[in-house]
Order: sequence, then C-alpha cells, then structure tokens
Amino acid sequence: MRRRTIGTAAVSMAALGAAAACGSDDESGEDGDTGSEQQEFSGELVIWADETRTPVLKEFVADFENQVGVKVTVEEHVETLREDFLTAAEQGQGPDVLVGAHDWSGQLAADGVISPITLTEDQQAALNPASITAFTVDGNLYAAPYAVENIGLIRNTALAAEVPATFEELVAAGQDAGTENVVLLPVGVNGDAYSAYPLFSSMGGYLFGAEGTDPGDVGVASAGGIAAFEKFAELGGSGVLSTSIDSSNATPFFVEGKSAFLISGPWALIDAQNAGIEYEVTAIPGFEGQNPAAPFMGVQGFYVSASAKNALFAQEFVTNYVLTEDLQLKLAEAGGRLPALTAAAETYAEGNADVQGFAAAGEHAVPMPNIPAMNAVWEPFGRAEADSIDGVTPGEEAATTAGQAIADAIDAS
Repeated sequence: MRRRTIGTAAVSMAALGAAAACGSDDESGEDGDTGSEQQEFSGELVIWADETRTPVLKEFVADFENQVGVKVTVEEHVETLREDFLTAAEQGQGPDVLVGAHDWSGQLAADGVISPITLTEDQQAALNPASITAFTVDGNLYAAPYAVENIGLIRNTALAAEVPATFEELVAAGQDAGTENVVLLPVGVNGDAYSAYPLFSSMGGYLFGAEGTDPGDVGVASAGGIAAFEKFAELGGSGVLSTSIDSSNATPFFVEGKSAFLISGPWALIDAQNAGIEYEVTAIPGFEGQNPAAPFMGVQGFYVSASAKNALFAQEFVTNYVLTEDLQLKLAEAGGRLPALTAAAETYAEGNADVQGFAAAGEHAVPMPNIPAMNAVWEPFGRAEADSIDGVTPGEEAATTAGQAIADAIDAS
C-alpha cells in the first residue's frame, strides 16, 4: 500500500550482481563461475510492478535488453499487486521479479514465495543501512532496495510562518491561524496506525520489541503505548484530532486552506503545488518533554520470486542493474521517493527543498516492522485510536484492548 511505505537519509551507489548465490550447475560458465561476466543469459524475464513504476521500468529495460540480449516484460498491476503475486506464486506461477514494499517481506518469506538475494559488502555500504535492515528476515536479505520514504509536516507558510518545535506549539499555531482545522492528520472512522505512529512513538509507544522483530513483546499496551492513547483521547476531546479527517480529504482540505498543517507524504505535494500554496516540509514535532516523533520508514525494492522461471537472470537483474544511479533516479522522479543509493539520493536531493525536508523529517524514522505479526496490528490499533479520539473508550482501556487483540491474533496465527 502506498501509505505504508517514505524515506530519510542519504543512501548509495551501484554494484555488481551476486548471481553465484543462486546459479544452477547447467548455467555455470566454463570455469564453474556463475558471475555475470561469464554468464550467458537466455529466456525471458517477467517483472510485475504497480502503475507508478511500470512506465519507468519499461523504458529502462529496453536498454537492458540491448546489453544482455534477453527479453524483459514489465506487467502493470493496479491496486492488487501483492494479492495477484501471492495467488500466482501459490500455483508456482507469476513473475520472476516483483517490485514492492519492504513490509511485505516477512510474510512473503514465511510463505516461501520469494528467494534471498546476496549483495557484496561494497554494495551494502553504498545503500542506506536502514534499507538493508528493512528487507532482512531471519538474517537473509530478500530484496534490493531502490527507494525510502516517510511522512512529514507540510506547513502552509502563509498561515503559519514559524516551524513548530513541539506538537504543543503546532497546536497553538494552528489555533492562531483561525482555520477550520488545527491540523490535518488522517484518522478516519477506522483509525490510521500509519499516520498516528509518529505521535504514538513520541509518547514512548512501540509495536514490537527487539526493534520491531519480537512478536512476543507487543508494546501497544506498554506504559508508553497507554500514554499515547491517552494523548489521542486528549487531542480528540479538544478537537485537534478528528475521525472526520482521513486520507481522502486531508490533502484537499489543506489545499483549500482549512488548516495550516498537514501530516502526510510526498504524494500530497502535487496538489499543493497545483494550488499555488506556499509551503515548507519539516519534521513532525514531538510532544514537549517526550521523545522525538519517529515516523515509519517505508522502503521499496525488487524481490526475486521463488517460482522464477529464469532465477539466475532475475538475481543478476536485481543485484546488479537495479542498483544503478540511472534507474534509481528515474524511479525517484516518477514516484517522488528518495533513492536508496547514496549517490543517487544526493543527486536527487540537491537543490530540492521538498526532498531535503522529508529527509530531515525522517531523521528518527524507523523501518516499519516486516514480520508477519504486523498484519495483526492495523485493525485493532486503528479501531482503538478512533475510539479514543471519539471519546468512546478511555485511552488506557483502548490501548489495553488493542494490545490484547493483537497478541491474541498473533497467537492464533
């Protein structure tokens, strides 16, 4: 999903493939080396991607085909890319390569539908370290990262001139602006755990222990988690947060001048630009005396399917050609995400205040947990957030109920 997936710091450079990690005996070179320089590829490579990346990849692979002499087909899947892949993979079908988000990796790896990849030390050093962590499951790397993203604070500078240092200052500035809404943070009737996480983390909340890898330690009902839900209830009671604001109307309301502040990602900027709004992107401020607000980092990458008909070639494409500055810059221009390669990221961010703003907003970002247990979080967390904001359930009760529901779902899975 697009919202579950935004980026932070500088990242990377290009690298060579580790095709030897998955080469078969009949595909080895004359000296037994499956390295890309000796290997002659044949057959067809099929890549599945969404509507944003497909046009860029089609242009890019035309050059790749000329270099390698193998046909590459890029198929577009709108909205249901992950579901389509799982359905096909369960039948041993589907693409050789899948382009998708890092938080898919835990479940896809557990289901056995993707294969590990190998990057050299130089390749990994050229990438944002967090982007490598994001695609690592049980010590294995499952995708080549190409972009990182996170949400930030988008401020209408005509309505609020100063950057708020704390969330309390943001609320005061939003009230002083005299607009209909103090801040536009997507919540909705079902809640929005992704958008809420920066505020949740500022109060000390966490989802899973061991840096998001321990499903046995659910932190929603921890002391920090309870404090966060109590804060949600307080902000809902004062009208700062509202379930009437969701991902469908937050950006339009911002464009209409109904608030000086919008908490969202790069995808919201096109509408602001088209409306001629003067804005600035900065970090989401944390609460006074509490932790910095840490948004989720989302990472996009290229997976190799376990059902790949041309596995060696797929590995070569993912570990070599994906990690080129040219492709990552083209994908960045198409999708507005910061490249995962340091060299490409620096080039893309140069002179781009928006990119620099989101990078600063992602200084404290943490990779969204990629473990399968994350699937148990969204609905209970969101429901508890919405109930606390609406005043239906006190903050502590909402946190406790959500934490138990998540733990029960994990135990039952």
